[in-house]
Amino acid sequence: MQLKIEKGKFSEFNLDEICKALQLGLSNNYKDVNVSVVDCPNLRNWNCPAEGISGNQKIIDVGGEPYMHDPKFLGTEFNYEEISKKIGSEKSYALGAGSGAMSCLDGHCGELVINENLITNESKSIIARVSKDKKCIVEKYTARKHGGLGNIYYTDGKKGKVIKLNIKGRKGKQGSLPQAIRTALIENLTTENIHLALAGVFRILSGKIRSHVQPDYKDIKHEYYDPKLMKCVKDFLQFYEPVGPELQCYSVLWTGDPTGGNLNLRESGEHTHFHSYNHDKDAGHYHFDVTPEEIEYEGYFNIASEVHRVNNIYKELTDKNNIE
Repeated sequence: MQLKIEKGKFSEFNLDEICKALQLGLSNNYKDVNVSVVDCPNLRNWNCPAEGISGNQKIIDVGGEPYMHDPKFLGTEFNYEEISKKIGSEKSYALGAGSGAMSCLDGHCGELVINENLITNESKSIIARVSKDKKCIVEKYTARKHGGLGNIYYTDGKKGKVIKLNIKGRKGKQGSLPQAIRTALIENLTTENIHLALAGVFRILSGKIRSHVQPDYKDIKHEYYDPKLMKCVKDFLQFYEPVGPELQCYSVLWTGDPTGGNLNLRESGEHTHFHSYNHDKDAGHYHFDVTPEEIEYEGYFNIASEVHRVNNIYKELTDKNNIE
């Protein structure tokens, strides 16, 4: 796959500004909220392959739904270590969420938890797949490839100042923590033309969530993707509920496109995958909590200065259709 990379720069905010906006906004959705700027703890104690999430902080948004669901593009794969070299992040800690590369999974589909040290070659990545009886299969994954879409945070893996979240109990309607963070930032800090990105790791200490894993294509018996709209229009995923607690999530989020929409960033504005930190039975794509009274989070986030858009398939297909 030939790489085509565009770049956008996020606005500069200090962590204290972000901390205040999150404290204010998240308190509207959760009962007990404590947001602070702290020295990052050693994330190796959370089984991450690096100590921290600071230094040369960037995010990438790769591909999109057409690469995953348009029959013309099925099987598309990207090497995120190769991408790191193209954007000046060759020696980095990479964390995030993506689809599994089918060539590495004997043709199966899967939800990829990216947790990889490209400096030391330590691999902590996990893949979740759907079994024949629709149960979740969780396995180690050491390839540096993902499928047709992915969102990754690259840093030097160093310790530094980060934003710490401690949250207990939900009183609002927004069940997704990353979406609640986005809303807090949009309502209290950013504007239509000024955007920022955060990424990091958070744990679900108590409570349960809804999640999904993409089944294999051969097991999807109905049409669910509209190539004209370039998006999925019917459910086809394998959902799991309730899942948890004791889950570790890797999240990349942003408040908007710093170029004003030219990059066609992931529509949801975030991408979060998880695995259990106590056993090997739960992993996949995080949606939202389903136990508002019980939910409890602890997490560490840092900012990204820029986004690199890799192979903007939406722009490519739109330009092609306009020519035709």
